[in-house]
Amino acid sequence: MYDPVPVSANLVALSPPTLPDTPPLEYVEAAAAAGYDAVGLRLARSPLFAFHPVVGDAALIRELKRALAGTGLSVLDILSFYLQPTTDFDTFAAALELGAELGARYALVAGDDPEWERLRDHLGRFCDVAGRFGVVAAVEFAVIRPLATLSQTLRLLSELGRKNAVVCLDPLNFVRSGGSAALLRGLDPRLFPYAQISDGVLGPGEPDLTKLGRMSPNQRRLPGEGRLPLRDILDALPPGLPLSVELPMPTTARLSAREWAKTTAASTRRFLDDYYRARQEAP
Repeated sequence: MYDPVPVSANLVALSPPTLPDTPPLEYVEAAAAAGYDAVGLRLARSPLFAFHPVVGDAALIRELKRALAGTGLSVLDILSFYLQPTTDFDTFAAALELGAELGARYALVAGDDPEWERLRDHLGRFCDVAGRFGVVAAVEFAVIRPLATLSQTLRLLSELGRKNAVVCLDPLNFVRSGGSAALLRGLDPRLFPYAQISDGVLGPGEPDLTKLGRMSPNQRRLPGEGRLPLRDILDALPPGLPLSVELPMPTTARLSAREWAKTTAASTRRFLDDYYRARQEAP
């Protein structure tokens, strides 16, 4: 396990897609054993991942609170709230209320609706509900969904004009959608309170803007093992921001949840320490 004197000051959180099939308590224990500072929790159903319901399960909630307190892990965000043509805001409200109770600061939101005005209205409603619990909507664009680019997301937030709506940047989706570090420079740092971190590879001919919204799923890699300009992206984002690690285990790997959590934590911290050392040594 990688355990040098740390250089980076980033809070590093384990995101649920890294261990998508792991039940909540085992997931928290794996994150703590790996040395993560925080976790994201999946409290809303996603069409892409397994779902272990927590909302409404009083016994599980008690155990989850006990596990978080015992490990010292904080909750960075709760996942994932898909804004679709038909969206159940009552179900969202229950998840947001529990997330706030567990200490979550952000709720990850996906724009999964091709009709712009409806998507904007639904995000406004979501912000209203989240605001009741002191939670901020963190909008994540993705090349497989209608809300596919940073420019679309910034336009959406500008039209909406809500203070509790920000961007959660996924570097792989950002680069696959044609983004570069130059596009981030000069943007309001308030819009980027935290970000995801992973490396990855682009598909043949990417970025291909003609396929936005219907690209293949991401091919992620451990930080430093892909083709993304992660250092340039970190340079352009606000310094020291919390980072959420989203790295599903490769199908070829045969590791336990704890082993994979340790692998991802060690790789991420190694990358960050190398990044900060290089910045300190630069003339």
